[in-house]
Amino acid sequence: MAISRNDCLLLLANLDVQDQKIINQMTNRLYQSEYPDIDVIRFINANRQLDLTAFYQKLRKSYNNKKSKLYINIVKEIEEPTEAIITLSALLTQILLFAKNVQNRQMFLKHARSNEICMVLQNYFKTYDITNALKLLRIIKQDLKILENIEKS
Repeated sequence: MAISRNDCLLLLANLDVQDQKIINQMTNRLYQSEYPDIDVIRFINANRQLDLTAFYQKLRKSYNNKKSKLYINIVKEIEEPTEAIITLSALLTQILLFAKNVQNRQMFLKHARSNEICMVLQNYFKTYDITNALKLLRIIKQDLKILENIEKS
């Protein structure tokens, strides 16, 4: 996931939680591993919804209201390889539009993998190799599904 351990530490430090023991426990969990623990991300999201979670919810809501196919293009397997490029390009546009309304734009853009999307698109325009686009879409799909599961639990 694009959310780093340092991002989690920063988010934990900015939480307004009454019980400081829980913050200390979550901080200790982060220091004990190289990557953020899913329970720590769940805790942060429960106390202050991550902008990335809100973004993915917006994509799903747009799909459910039949306004956009971007969500389904991310979660389904791509049948036509060039659709991966179109999907990534559309996703980047939506990320940039959503970023106008977030508190920490830099962190949101990082978590949404905007830089990675740009690099994959640039590589495609140079080499016409679709492989990296397909790989990145699978990673983004995993991010989306993890955050959806965190919201449900």
